Amino acid sequence: MSEIDIDERTDQIIWKGIGKKSVRQLAQETGLTIEQVAQRKIELVDFVDELSIQQMRAKLIAELSSIAEKTQRDYDSSPFEFKAGLMNSAISAMKAIQAELARVSKQDQGRIDALNQLRVKELYNLMLEVVDKSVVQIAEEHGLDQEEMFAIFNRNAAAAAARRDLE
Repeated sequence: MSEIDIDERTDQIIWKGIGKKSVRQLAQETGLTIEQVAQRKIELVDFVDELSIQQMRAKLIAELSSIAEKTQRDYDSSPFEFKAGLMNSAISAMKAIQAELARVSKQDQGRIDALNQLRVKELYNLMLEVVDKSVVQIAEEHGLDQEEMFAIFNRNAAAAAARRDLE
């Protein structure tokens, strides 16, 4: 499909209509074809990736911090009747920052926990692979019963996993 030239106003109409209006409705409103609107929707959604969201979040937190600091500086020089409003504004900005940081922290902790769980599983699978190959080799070299050796390793692995709550 060829590249289409769309102005900012048209992009805003499409962006605001995503999830609310059909492609056909958006095409009628913008004067574009259904295919052009569908293509542009995909481009707009793809543009908003995790990194850009994190950058916007960081910018928002910085702006809220600036607002809170400016409000606190202006507090002393403002007339008495405006002090309560200024302080409420500063407190609201600080609460928004705190809520966002807590949410991001929980989200990051969830990702870290999931990654750690994957690492534990990978290490456990690696250990099992080494044990499986080693038991066969040791049993053949020393004339031992493979099944009995596997039973010993499995009991020890289960006990260790239970102690670490990994099963």
